[in-house]
Amino acid sequence: MRLVKPIRLLFTIPFIILSLAGATEKADSFAGKWVLDKQSPRPGDAPNDLETKIKQDGSELTIESTFKEPDNAVIPLLYLGVMAEKVRLNTDGQEQQSQQIGPFTTVFKTSMDGNKLLTDWTAQVKGDQVEGHWIHTLSDDGKHMTLEIKESSTHTQHAEATLYFVRK
Repeated sequence: MRLVKPIRLLFTIPFIILSLAGATEKADSFAGKWVLDKQSPRPGDAPNDLETKIKQDGSELTIESTFKEPDNAVIPLLYLGVMAEKVRLNTDGQEQQSQQIGPFTTVFKTSMDGNKLLTDWTAQVKGDQVEGHWIHTLSDDGKHMTLEIKESSTHTQHAEATLYFVRK
């Protein structure tokens, strides 16, 4: 009987250490599934049922999103790229080749700054240009992410919003 307790302890300690190591790894990574935080304020035109899955492979990020299409089928320019099925970013700070999002041709430039992912983007359609800036901020515990969005167009439109996510 006395041998059982030391053996349990022997297996329990490595399990706890491995669990904590995994939690630390996840806490400093944007990778994972994220949903809008129902406890936080939300802009009225924010996408409904937005879920985002971020895959991180070195400096490459793939953001896959699902959401309920707006009833009027029009996505506000403010959410261009946020309400896209798939966006690829690279955190090396270099401008990335264009990606097609709906009728828009977009270019992204992303860098990391501690717990922040900073993205500048431009999108063009029929000679009109839209510019934007995203700041994804990861909480210290890795359980919450904030997305600050700024957008402006050549038609002097300007909009800002903040979305709050929780790790799913």
